Amino acid sequence: MRLWPFRRRRVAEPVVERVTAEDLAHMARRGELARSVVTPPPAPRASSDRVRATVAQLPGRPLGGTVTGHAPPARQTAAAVLLLDDQRRVTVTGPGLIGRDPASTHPDVGYAHVIALEDPDRLLSRTHLEFGFGAEGSFWVLDAASANGVELHRPGFPATMLAPTQRTVVQPGDTVVFGGHTLRAEPATGLVAESTN
Repeated sequence: MRLWPFRRRRVAEPVVERVTAEDLAHMARRGELARSVVTPPPAPRASSDRVRATVAQLPGRPLGGTVTGHAPPARQTAAAVLLLDDQRRVTVTGPGLIGRDPASTHPDVGYAHVIALEDPDRLLSRTHLEFGFGAEGSFWVLDAASANGVELHRPGFPATMLAPTQRTVVQPGDTVVFGGHTLRAEPATGLVAESTN
């Protein structure tokens, strides 16, 4: 068997091809380029005066004030209808308290609603439950450190005891059980005048 002498191959040097704008245009005319991507220059930034002038031309309230001679526009506010086990329907639009005698423990603290319930079995705390609305309009309840706690029943899930002083969002269909009473909340919306403060 004859062996050929091993020869080292020379490494080929890469050929750098220079493509000019004319070459690209010629290739584009012949359809040899898949696509040509052109990045536009960035748009100039608008000055704050120009932005204010543009906003002032929009219909409605001008920037920085109200239209004189017109009533302020109405806006939607969060509201809920509380369905209590004693057949009461209470429409609430702000924070509130529920218990055996919540007014005695929190006099004039800024609650929009104070709801007292009958307590023949002595299961309710004086202030058992607190409720209110989140920034996005969701209705929440919390156990106001009551003696017997608050339980949330949500369809399809096991009953859950609420952690004291921790807000829990109540969804339509949920039932809140507290001190021998039940509460359900239905969403409601209403229009109120926008405050000018």
